[in-house]
Amino acid sequence: MAAQDGNTSAGVRSEEVTPGPVLLGARPPSMRGHDEAKPEVQARDETQDQELARSGTLLSRAGTAMQRAGTNLKLQRASTLPTENKELRHAATMPITFDVAAERPCCGGLWKTQQMFGFVLGLVALLALCLGRPVRTYPSANDMLGVTALCACFWVFEVIPVYMTALFPVVLMPFLKITSSEIAAQAYWNWISLLVVGMFLVDIALEEVHLARRVALKLLLRVGVVHPAALLACFMGMCWVSSMFLNSIAVTLVMTPFAIGLLNAAEEQVRDADAAEAVEAGAGGSNDTCRRNVKDVQNLSSGVLLGIAFSATCGGIATLTGAIPHYFLAGESIVATHVTWSKWFVFALPLSLVSVVFAFSALCLRYIRSLKFKGISRDAVEAEYNELLAEVGPFSRDELLVALVQITQIVLLIIRPFAISPFIQTKFHDNLVNDATLA
Repeated sequence: MAAQDGNTSAGVRSEEVTPGPVLLGARPPSMRGHDEAKPEVQARDETQDQELARSGTLLSRAGTAMQRAGTNLKLQRASTLPTENKELRHAATMPITFDVAAERPCCGGLWKTQQMFGFVLGLVALLALCLGRPVRTYPSANDMLGVTALCACFWVFEVIPVYMTALFPVVLMPFLKITSSEIAAQAYWNWISLLVVGMFLVDIALEEVHLARRVALKLLLRVGVVHPAALLACFMGMCWVSSMFLNSIAVTLVMTPFAIGLLNAAEEQVRDADAAEAVEAGAGGSNDTCRRNVKDVQNLSSGVLLGIAFSATCGGIATLTGAIPHYFLAGESIVATHVTWSKWFVFALPLSLVSVVFAFSALCLRYIRSLKFKGISRDAVEAEYNELLAEVGPFSRDELLVALVQITQIVLLIIRPFAISPFIQTKFHDNLVNDATLA
């Protein structure tokens, strides 16, 4: 009976545990009961799933918007900032000046509105402090405050590059009789170094605008067919005059590539002319004639390149800033107070002139006298000038400004001892302005 009861209870348990048939896609009765028992939990879970899905969509949209914004920023940066590393370093300190995509309605496209505002504000502050004299105890303090206010306005609004603004004190302080050029220059290097910097800045500007190259080509175009002696004289004269007021090394580096290009064009002209004559005549001796003419052009090239080097050296003799050894001489304390740019120019100009005339004569005797080459045609010079036009365009405002700055610098350095220094002195008759301020 006990066994029978056990079997019966086991059968009942098996009947209770064994589930019935479940249709495909339907939930078991126990699960249905569980779901029916908790409908609110299921609804809440579905609501949470929908909210999560909706929030994920919003995040995706936000990420897409941020990505688009980042792309726009990158495109803006690429279009408004320079690409070279050197210019990027400058743009980090002068973003207003190097923002090339911004509109510049002032001064013929040179300045933005804020730069023009800074220029006017700086000048007004300088004049107000220098003329108003708010500080009565120390009169020179008013002038120094004006210089400080001018530099501050030019720095904040980036009217000009900050490096140029930093040179304002050494220019304005002597003219306002605050201190001398020599004392002001000691805050930088010394007055000789600033004289060299001033001359080098004009050198760089002349190289950038290709002014010397344009002037030389204009002179050659006026001559027409350029005789070898005239070509040598043109290059030597340009280098001689330029080296007086620029550095002789810089002049040589500027003129040499131009001369090589022109002489290469002359050699091509000779080859083409000889080839045309050979086709017309059909003579067998044309090769010898071509080789002789090409040899003449090569000899002319050697004479012109030597003439550039000799004339640049002779021109550098004439001025205190023309050659690097002169800087060291002028920097010596034993001569620094006695040797000025104009005094050196008066002393060395005759020596320089005699030297360049002797160099030209020697080169003519060695390279030009025996040449049978008639000269460079006008077509070759015009081709070189057209190449210059394609590279830098016609005569521009920048070239005119650089030329005016160069002429002004030369005139001021020449007339300073008798037209400027006697009128800007201390009460003890000590000169305040020297060549560094004018350069």
